[in-house]
Amino acid sequence: MTEKTRFALLTGGVLLLIAITGTVLLSQRVRSITGTTPAAAESAGNLHIGGTLPEFTVHDADGNPVKASSLVDGEHFVVVNFHHPGCPCAENCGRLISRMEADGYGRDVRFIGIMPHDTRTEWVLADLEAQKEAGTVTFPVYFDHDGTARELLGATRTPEVWVLDKDGTIAYWGAPESTLFPGTREHRFLLREAVDALREGRRPEVVTYEPIGCLIPEEG
Repeated sequence: MTEKTRFALLTGGVLLLIAITGTVLLSQRVRSITGTTPAAAESAGNLHIGGTLPEFTVHDADGNPVKASSLVDGEHFVVVNFHHPGCPCAENCGRLISRMEADGYGRDVRFIGIMPHDTRTEWVLADLEAQKEAGTVTFPVYFDHDGTARELLGATRTPEVWVLDKDGTIAYWGAPESTLFPGTREHRFLLREAVDALREGRRPEVVTYEPIGCLIPEEG
């Protein structure tokens, strides 16, 4: 069985489970949506809301290193998004981000994609390039060669986002959407809501929302 087949089967199983159970454990997330989130719910993966990103290094497709500290410039909000072209959930997130950029968010928001592990296999690179050509992925995507970024941040799924204020403070973490079913009454584009709140100088109404995309395998 090829790597791509294994990933597709894993993804299909995750999506089937979500479809059967509906919107995952919405009742457990009410505490976040009310805006009265208790401190225990304000974790952001291995980090926390109000904290900052630890230093780590990822690499572009040419192997050039990019340090986490270089992402924050004091002029842009930053969205760090764990992405994988083989995950339909991540692909949909990329599509939503591309719409945000088309709406002018790129003027004051930096969107950064991180590929978990050293996933530069032929089919992954080909699918990523196809997404770029289709306009689904319009943001730079970096590679986490040794998984350090994933381990430090505590990323478990794609997509999974950390939204930073201009000073680098973590203001939102989790799923970019409240459900995998756009068009339903329960659907909220939480990533965009968080950025809009920061632009208006206020705390996002929802600061954490458990990631609900494709599981990141333990090995690349």
